[in-house]
Amino acid sequence: MLPEAALVSFAAALFSVMNPLGNVGIFAALTEDQQPAEARRTALTCAIATAIVLLLMAWVGKPALELFGLSVDMLHAAGGVIVLLIGLHMLSNDNSHRHSPDEIEDAKQRPSVGIVPLAIPIVAGPGTMATVLVAAQQHQTLLSRAEISAVVIAFSVLTGVMFSFAAPIAKFLGAAGMGVVTRVMGMVLASIAMGMLASGLRGLLPGLAG
Repeated sequence: MLPEAALVSFAAALFSVMNPLGNVGIFAALTEDQQPAEARRTALTCAIATAIVLLLMAWVGKPALELFGLSVDMLHAAGGVIVLLIGLHMLSNDNSHRHSPDEIEDAKQRPSVGIVPLAIPIVAGPGTMATVLVAAQQHQTLLSRAEISAVVIAFSVLTGVMFSFAAPIAKFLGAAGMGVVTRVMGMVLASIAMGMLASGLRGLLPGLAG
């Protein structure tokens, strides 16, 4: 079972890196030509795809690590760097790490944007995957994995619900409001990332621990 502090830290990190509120504007832009019912289907598709990807990270991550000869400490350090970079981008309200203008324009021409680019890489991107994978490798009991999975499912559902109401939320908050949310989440994420990086470096370089 996950300690309460670890569960809260994981939930905070996952919420920050998924950033469902900050991504509402992106969803609204990608689905602006869709009818409300179609936009809701896209939101549902995104939520399901996000949950599947992150649950795979939680339950099948260890064999993937072993296949590539990676250790948990390596993942910790690398995941910390990835999440830190995402947090720094979010602090400047820069989404270029998630998508490029060409990718967004190309996505608009596709029949469904729920899986690509919304679920991958916007919501379930490298930082999100690393956050789940690190937590799963730190806490490997079945009950701990179940708790991690519950948090993943809860936030995937929350993302789907928020995306379903993307148009009114984006209109209410405006660009400035969503920018503030993104920056606050970026600060939280950068702080958590520093802890991940420090933990990984202590494992890889024991001398740093004194």
